[in-house]
Amino acid sequence: MLIAGAGSDAVPVYQMAKKLGWNVSLWDPRPANARREYFQHADFILRDSAKRLAEFCHTQRVSSVILMAHSVDLDSQVLKALALLPLNYLGMLGPAHRRAEVFETSGITKADIKAPVFGPVGLNIGGETPESIALSMLSEIHASLCGRDGRSLSEWGVS
Repeated sequence: MLIAGAGSDAVPVYQMAKKLGWNVSLWDPRPANARREYFQHADFILRDSAKRLAEFCHTQRVSSVILMAHSVDLDSQVLKALALLPLNYLGMLGPAHRRAEVFETSGITKADIKAPVFGPVGLNIGGETPESIALSMLSEIHASLCGRDGRSLSEWGVS
């Protein structure tokens, strides 16, 4: 998994993903973010240009990416860089109008993206704190990677 944007709200996403046993890398070119003291066990912390992310994701076999830089410019750079990668999951924070702005800034359309795009990212579990939002996001990614839809097991009649 690659978390693009490593501010304070990325910490619980990273922590939970590591507890799940996932390989987690972070990208953020801003000096105040993606600091090793907050992401001690991250597999990689990247500060390069977003243009180099496609090669990294291909080499490291990254299957899922969350765009959470809280910057339309940075998110659009990552979106453009990863457009042709066959990721299993590409999630974007924020409401529909922000997602549209990221696409417009990147100069590409959803049809140009090879990966399934999820946005706003996460399952509708009522998350409001950074931790519950992280749970929501990781639950959706996990369901997607496992080919599931994230519905309640009670809807399936599982006992």
